[in-house]
Amino acid sequence: MKTLLIRALSALVGLGLIFAAFYFFELNGLRLMCLIAVAVGSHEITRILFAKTPVSSLKWIFALMTVALFCFGVWRFELVAPAYGVAVVLFFSICLFYRNRFADLELLSRFQSRAVLGFFYVALLPTFACKLLDFPEGLTWFLSLLAIVFAGDTCAYLIGMIFGKTLLMPQISPKKTIEGSVGGLFGSCLAAGLFHLKLPYLPLGALIALGLIVGAVGQTGDLFESMLKRVANQKDSGSLMPGHGGVLDRVDGVLFAAPMMFAGVSLLEFLF
Repeated sequence: MKTLLIRALSALVGLGLIFAAFYFFELNGLRLMCLIAVAVGSHEITRILFAKTPVSSLKWIFALMTVALFCFGVWRFELVAPAYGVAVVLFFSICLFYRNRFADLELLSRFQSRAVLGFFYVALLPTFACKLLDFPEGLTWFLSLLAIVFAGDTCAYLIGMIFGKTLLMPQISPKKTIEGSVGGLFGSCLAAGLFHLKLPYLPLGALIALGLIVGAVGQTGDLFESMLKRVANQKDSGSLMPGHGGVLDRVDGVLFAAPMMFAGVSLLEFLF
């Protein structure tokens, strides 16, 4: 109960910051919150992916390029794919000048490969979440993404704690259960269905289906980050949010769910 209370209070503080940003700066405030999350996340992902890398300057270059790539993606979303390619090629080229700082070329190539993953995970995926704000009902869609993922996460935690018996993927996350996962999907569908009150022109079934898909992908995002931390032998990505860990620990599901949500919203806006 103490852990649950800490998690709840920490989440309330986070939600308070989000609402304050919107109250004072409207949609630009939410974009600013996304930028801050990416900046902090870029620092956290370097701790996970590059914990054993001796070249600190390369870590800083990676973090700065991550933030720059995210900003460019939000500004010119139609050019995000070539921008991602340019960032990877540029970073690979920079790494070659540091080749003598690595014990062997295999370590260098492993570092470069992880950088590709880092750019994708912390720069490209958040772009989809931020671009939801550009839809006609942008604020509603952005909040629905957070609601679907966070409701699923909360329900999975509670149902798993009470009824969980069958482990889901113990080699990746030793505490997650199948019962909790099913409860999380129910919570995601419920959260999506409630947004029918705000979006009555959309079929309830379509919103629930979107919640199911986005919630399921959000759970894989949680498992993916757990895998990265297990490989890096780290419990949390950071310590910024008590009870949750770091920013990536809180938004890992959102990152994976964001492109699925963007695609789903684009389809719904086109059909209805």
